[in-house]
Amino acid sequence: MKKRLAFIFLCLLPCFVVVSGQDTASIPARGHYKTLAALSARPASDHEALDKLKFPFDRSFANKVLSEKPYYLTTVSAEDFKLPDPPANSSAQTRAELDYLLSLQHNRTPEDIRSSLYLSSVFLTSADIGRLIGYWLDPEKLPLTDSLFSNITQDGNYFLWSLKFKYERVRPYVLEPKIHDLEESFAASYPGGHVTYAYIYAYIYQELAPEFTDFFTSNAFAMAHAREIIGVHYPSDSEAARIFARQFVDMLFRNKKFQADFQQVKMEWESKKKR
Repeated sequence: MKKRLAFIFLCLLPCFVVVSGQDTASIPARGHYKTLAALSARPASDHEALDKLKFPFDRSFANKVLSEKPYYLTTVSAEDFKLPDPPANSSAQTRAELDYLLSLQHNRTPEDIRSSLYLSSVFLTSADIGRLIGYWLDPEKLPLTDSLFSNITQDGNYFLWSLKFKYERVRPYVLEPKIHDLEESFAASYPGGHVTYAYIYAYIYQELAPEFTDFFTSNAFAMAHAREIIGVHYPSDSEAARIFARQFVDMLFRNKKFQADFQQVKMEWESKKKR
């Protein structure tokens, strides 16, 4: 499972061109993310039963998935990530997000469904990525790169699950029964997991192949939108994933152990590049 997660979502990453170390606050939301975020995220009143709904918390499952501690970010806690709280279930923003998902559902074509489900399930190795952008033509073995991404995923899983357990946001279909999600969900909604990894890998790959930054980051937007088309995530889940991923990668690049491993990976890529 860990190995699969290490390489999933790699060709699926919004169009926010950034570099490691850039202040997350300087990367604004755009498009429908910006429009929806402008609405009130506060509860409709102080006594809304809707706001008490939480994704069921399983203590034994939480203990299991959090038993594997971070490899790089050993001194970081989930509280070090500064995410906005998810909009209240009864808020104007959540209602608008649900209406947006209903609109996507009403208008999604068979091709939208096919491509969105494909994006949610396909995964490429680092070697595949290198071939896709023309860095090399033949299959290549990249043991250092594979190890780096496996370690990144170990860290990412720990903090992603920590945040999901913290917020326990219910999936959209719980609040709006008319939403027919196309994928069974086994975890809380906020932040989005697929989108988190789409951004994490986009931000890492753009440091290995900076001339393809636009390609990597634009594909992340496709993943975010695909998850909304499928009906499993609110747009604010996608935005939280983007923010979390940027903060996470920035922390990695400030970590000396990661820096040393990343330099080795850069040399591995340079040694494999087509001359």
